[in-house]
Amino acid sequence: MIYSIRVCLSVAVILSVIVKPNQCELFTSLGHLTKIVESEIEVSKYLRNFLNLEQERLKEAEKIVSDFEAMAEMSGGDPDRFIGNPVNAYLVIKQLMKDLQKFVDTVNTYEKLKDLVSEIKEKYVLPSSEDYSGAIQALHRLSDTYLLNPKEIRLGNLSKNYPSRPLNAFECFEMGRIAYDQEDFYHTVIWMIEALEQAELEGDKSTVDIATVLDYLAYATAKQGNLVHAIEVSKRYLSIYPNDERTKSNMNYYKRELKELKAKIAGDNPNALQENVRDPFAFKNERPEHVLGRERDEYEALCRGDAPPISNRRLSKLKCRYIHYHPMLKIAPVKEEQMFDNPAIWLYHDVITEKQIQRMKYLAEPKLRRAIVRSPITGKYETADYRISKSGWLTDGEDSTLPYLTKLVSAITNLSMSTAEEWQIANYGLGGQYEPHFDFARKTEAGGAFGSEIGNRIATWLFYLEAPEKGGATVFPKIGARVTAVRRAAAFWYNLHPSGDGDYRTRHAACPVLFGTKWVSNKWIHAIGQEFLRPCNLVPENSEEDSI
Repeated sequence: MIYSIRVCLSVAVILSVIVKPNQCELFTSLGHLTKIVESEIEVSKYLRNFLNLEQERLKEAEKIVSDFEAMAEMSGGDPDRFIGNPVNAYLVIKQLMKDLQKFVDTVNTYEKLKDLVSEIKEKYVLPSSEDYSGAIQALHRLSDTYLLNPKEIRLGNLSKNYPSRPLNAFECFEMGRIAYDQEDFYHTVIWMIEALEQAELEGDKSTVDIATVLDYLAYATAKQGNLVHAIEVSKRYLSIYPNDERTKSNMNYYKRELKELKAKIAGDNPNALQENVRDPFAFKNERPEHVLGRERDEYEALCRGDAPPISNRRLSKLKCRYIHYHPMLKIAPVKEEQMFDNPAIWLYHDVITEKQIQRMKYLAEPKLRRAIVRSPITGKYETADYRISKSGWLTDGEDSTLPYLTKLVSAITNLSMSTAEEWQIANYGLGGQYEPHFDFARKTEAGGAFGSEIGNRIATWLFYLEAPEKGGATVFPKIGARVTAVRRAAAFWYNLHPSGDGDYRTRHAACPVLFGTKWVSNKWIHAIGQEFLRPCNLVPENSEEDSI
């Protein structure tokens, strides 16, 4: 590919060592990502000071050049006569030996740049290349899930409360380039078209070379099956660089493929090329298939709030009430809202105080690490692109707030906490999400259940410590249920049937965070110890395991 965007090699070398290893994956947690805003403010001061110093250095360099010019003017048209004066000879030698070196030392900022970068990276949190690509992929995910128009993203019109400036042509190009590097040609086409439009608007001051955009767009749109479009884009590229042999070769390939496709269609149906019902060569840019299949569409629709309407019969079963059946709840009854009836999903309002929330976040923040998932194939825990958050674990012994909250959960759910897991605190990052998954261990997974000592995860308690302005709901695609994240509230549901079999209807997801910040805290409650608190049903209840 032909790139018109050139970066100074020395600066690239400097920046390649700018990030500390423990600063990676900032994009997976907004709690950590907000630190780079503070860094940006301070780094801008450093850069301004550096430029001020450079201006002083340039003034000194200007004086050296002026002395050179003055000496050259004094020499006139008779170098022999001029150099015959031994003082002039000395001054010329001195200029070419000492002053020239002084000029080089004055304008050579490489070492000073290295010192500046070293100081910055020691003092401030800085993003990595992974954060850069992660942020762009997050915008792709948000635009897909919430059906955001790329033009709206480019113009910065997504939120009045979270304003942003418009993206320039280069920034749109980068949105496409990162997708291209991931062989995601769907988003490549979308953003290269945006980059092309913006580059044309910028005109002579375009922040990206139009030919570079056309180069990416031609290949990506061909991969999406748009051979006619790819040929036209290639022609435009060749109007700028007519001697580019690679593009000529690609265009000839597109033409051959198009000819073969036309012949095949004509052979299958002689009238196909004349029919106006569906143009087989119309521009298309279909989103690629996903491992979730149709469930992805159901999941994203629920995230947007497009939940199927609840029937009056089902609605009549949902209740809101105060619960006070435990001594701990007598003085302060808890507000219970039933969100779904079968399986039952509850939301408990105002069950955690602001002080307790801040304490949990304060304790967890130093422990936050990229969230991991348990591979159903290997049984090992690993990071995954479908879970974008950071999490940490807190034990009840770390602070008096935590055992109180554990007792509160026990009082509300009427379950034993003897085999419950510790508190997991999670902070979601840019477009932070967790795609549809089960909280319980399936029998088919490597490693089996969690062990006979504690049993499978019978239930999930989910505190919403901080709720985003938009997005971040908890959804259950199998049953079409949606729980909006509400600050200081907690969601609760059983993962297992009374028989102990997994309830596959509880497959759920954390929707991508669109605007704002999302903090949650999980308490997973296990089956052992609940024998006399939730009576067992001996009838197996495998709810559609084979269909998952």
